Amino acid sequence: MRSLIVSCGLLLGLALSAGAGRERVSFDAGWKFHLGDIEVEVPEGTRAKDIVHVYKPEFDECDWRVLDLPHDWAIEQERKPEHSGYNGFFPGGIGWYRKDFLLPKEDAGKHIEIQFDGIYRDATVWINGYLLGTQYDGYTSFYHDISKMVVPGETNTVVVKVECTGHPISRWYSGSGIYRHVWLTKTSPLHIQNWGTSITTPEVSEKRALVSIQTEIENYGEATAFILETEILNPDGKQVALETSAVNAERMRPTSVEQHLPVFNPELWSLESPSIYRVVSRIKVNGKTADEYESTFGIRSIEFDADNGFFLNGKGVKMKGVCLHHEAGSLGAAVPAEVWERRLLKLKEIGCNAIRTAHNPMAPEFMDLCDELGFLVMDEFVDKWSYWGEFTNPMFRNEWQKNFRQTIRRDRNHPSVVIWSVGNENHPSGSAEQNQGLREYCSFVRSVDPTRPVVSGMERGLDKPADEKAADIIKSCSYMDLIALNYGEQWCRRIHECAPGKPYVSTESYRYFSSEEETRHALIERSPWMDVLENDSNMGLFLWAGINYLGEVGQGSWPRNGSTSGLLDISGMPKEEAYLYKAFWSDKPTVHISVYEKEIGDFSGMNNWRWPLLKGQWKAAPGTAVDLVTYSNCEAVELYLNGKLIGVKKRADQPNWIMNWADVNYEPGALKAVGKNGGKTVCEYELKTPGEPACLELKPVKRTVEPGVILQVEIFLRDENGTLLCDDHREVRFKAEGAAIIALENGDTMFDGDFRNRKSRPFFEGSVLVILKAGQGAVKLSAQAEGLAEQTLKFKALD
Repeated sequence: MRSLIVSCGLLLGLALSAGAGRERVSFDAGWKFHLGDIEVEVPEGTRAKDIVHVYKPEFDECDWRVLDLPHDWAIEQERKPEHSGYNGFFPGGIGWYRKDFLLPKEDAGKHIEIQFDGIYRDATVWINGYLLGTQYDGYTSFYHDISKMVVPGETNTVVVKVECTGHPISRWYSGSGIYRHVWLTKTSPLHIQNWGTSITTPEVSEKRALVSIQTEIENYGEATAFILETEILNPDGKQVALETSAVNAERMRPTSVEQHLPVFNPELWSLESPSIYRVVSRIKVNGKTADEYESTFGIRSIEFDADNGFFLNGKGVKMKGVCLHHEAGSLGAAVPAEVWERRLLKLKEIGCNAIRTAHNPMAPEFMDLCDELGFLVMDEFVDKWSYWGEFTNPMFRNEWQKNFRQTIRRDRNHPSVVIWSVGNENHPSGSAEQNQGLREYCSFVRSVDPTRPVVSGMERGLDKPADEKAADIIKSCSYMDLIALNYGEQWCRRIHECAPGKPYVSTESYRYFSSEEETRHALIERSPWMDVLENDSNMGLFLWAGINYLGEVGQGSWPRNGSTSGLLDISGMPKEEAYLYKAFWSDKPTVHISVYEKEIGDFSGMNNWRWPLLKGQWKAAPGTAVDLVTYSNCEAVELYLNGKLIGVKKRADQPNWIMNWADVNYEPGALKAVGKNGGKTVCEYELKTPGEPACLELKPVKRTVEPGVILQVEIFLRDENGTLLCDDHREVRFKAEGAAIIALENGDTMFDGDFRNRKSRPFFEGSVLVILKAGQGAVKLSAQAEGLAEQTLKFKALD
């Protein structure tokens, strides 16, 4: 069998409350912020050492704004047509952050680190006036050792300058500022290194798994003998393995310890049951715990077979994937974990099981959610390498090895991560530049982590004869561990016949249209998912995109604020497009009706990233001939209008699963689709003609609340029968008690209002999303729209 086999049990992240000898605390609160660069006035004759620069502790920032992190200053600014459409018409700029903190006297002699999960971008960091360094990439997590630069018992000052200048700033909305969490970690001089636990499972079965743990230890003190005690706890918190190793740590040197622990009758991490284990690593000196480091991991095996695709724990799995950017509409780039959890669950509802982090590392809490919810992840390090001009980080070549290594160390133990990606659409397949880049970057990644395949989202290149194209792809993919390509499914079978010894994965795919082997923009009405179904060697795809996102629009597109290429809109609500993929991907019988806004087959004004215009509402002028489509995974679909059978269609007769119904004469009432298997009804879907607006429905993601938690409420506009009104755009106004509204989002990419408005937002497609941050005690949200009674939702505070 030609295959690449990898077995891993993997790290989720550190707990907020560390064990004995270690303290990891949130460093998000109490920062001061200034937007814009600062010129320091220097009186004539002032000595250089006496100049009070912004980064010095004595600089006076009393008039700066006080805020808590994460913070994205771009989303707080006014959108203007003169700004770059690539960044959603939001500005960039320069920002300064400062934080004073008192370090207790008892921290004297401790090892202390400050960690930034993400700053966009060109972030220079000082502590007490000492330069720590500059991080240019805006997505890579990084940290600094500040042990000898802080003064216990006194106030210390950390300063960060963020330079997010130029237009465009990125190919999509990037955000600006310290938009992810910051942490301060205190340990003894002898401690386990940050991201220093590497956990793999070289042997996995239902009866026994062998867990291999390599622990990297730093010693900034004298030579010391110690015991490394490693404990594995199962998902219920019960100890299932324990091993100790006697170690001699030399003076001021790192040490690496490898241990192998058997776990019997393991609960395997899978998409259906993502079981999470925990590792507690303790350094004991003379019987006392000097450091304790906690990791969470999952036990699973992965295999990539040239003929049969991808296997998880020995079971064949097709990757039903989507590409995701890192922002969330009106929240910008500072996205709370609860918001990502809701979005990921919405994707899971339609059957999605895989995520490509397009095109950069996501936040640590996003990766944790993928582990906990059961998603496969293609973890991507960077977009462009070096030739895309304004879209390329000019410092990429200076720091790429550091950034790749940091991300691998941070994410290498996530059970969700099954593929590394070193880039996206850099050079055409077969080109010398592409081959050289893949050779260099992929080889480096393998040297850091050999447990997963390494790929790149490769540009398919110019159209040419199919046999030449396949040869180019195979040549470039010889430097990868899989056949991986953006928008290239049409060559999957031809490539497999050439026997390259690797399965195929589409790192990026259109959602609706396919291309021809020799013509890219062919607008063939055939989903690339059909190529996955028809070729065993095709292990899956990642659609562009899973969710609409801000930016990546042309300069003449004002007021458009973002891309419409998602299955979900930017508020996280399913679009009509989502239901075709629910039919493809869901194991449950499903059927859905959508109404065309044009005639069937009218693709005028479209490109391959588009979808025929659809609406989810049964409303037209009486007697109008309306074209419909039903998406279903059932054997047959019956269509009824007001109880009268219109017709029956079999899925087997629709090679692309798209059941079109032409010239259905509109009449008010109920349009119903009935899905049947074996002649029996297994599911139904109904569209009703909407009446007049009658009420607001407030649907919370959860009903209980505790201080600081993020609450999300979906607001729907309905008639007296509960039918959603999709074409009524009246404004809905909000008031909150016991919480602050931090964002409103309606999913409209043509919304030209003020993103900073947290009091009202017009309905779009019948809904609005409200996001709140709870204070102390109970929370109440009130919503009111013109002509409708006010509705109130109360959240119960947890005791």
